[in-house]
Amino acid sequence: MMDNFSNFLRQENSVLWNLANSEHPFVKGLGDGSLSLDKFQYYLKQDYIFLFDYCKVLAIAASKSDSESMMSKWVTLLDETLNSEMDLHRNFCKDFGISEEELENTNAVSSTRDYTNFLLKNAENNSIESIAISLLPCQWGYSEIGKELFKKSSLNPDTFHYKWIESYNSQEYQEVTDWLITFVNSIGKNIDKDNVEILSELFKRGIEFEIDFWESAWLLKKN
Repeated sequence: MMDNFSNFLRQENSVLWNLANSEHPFVKGLGDGSLSLDKFQYYLKQDYIFLFDYCKVLAIAASKSDSESMMSKWVTLLDETLNSEMDLHRNFCKDFGISEEELENTNAVSSTRDYTNFLLKNAENNSIESIAISLLPCQWGYSEIGKELFKKSSLNPDTFHYKWIESYNSQEYQEVTDWLITFVNSIGKNIDKDNVEILSELFKRGIEFEIDFWESAWLLKKN
């Protein structure tokens, strides 16, 4: 039994967590304004593909819910992602030189494809609890990046760096993240040792995929 399972998962994977959410050069470049436009454009196009499949995972989670209130929570997260975050990406793309046609014709590189395949396979084959754990590194990580970079930001509000940070520091995004963290904490209250190890590994893999996603954009990988 654990009172704060999400914090346990984070502490167990603290080195990877810090690399993904504060130490990676892509994240640092967003924070200090040094990230180049071509790397940000690469990221936007790949993240659009990722979010499309992320929405499918959320829909599967909603379908596996055993109560109306739980289904409503997953649908809220789906709505936030599908109708707010993806709209944000389309607007970013329009503002920073990516046409709608170019966005729609983008092919997934291996880091994007591997990440979404991992999430979809887990969602199809495992429980709603496993789905929550697999999604937590992304949802929580972006929330933390947004909050921490916004606190330290002295960027020009017209830059894409500032606009991206501001969007993930929004109250709506933070509220959905808080719900997911609370749900994961509830999982820990009735968990046995074997499941702790399984779910901790799932959380770890999610962080590793996050790192690979940043790395591909940072290096402008072609496949």
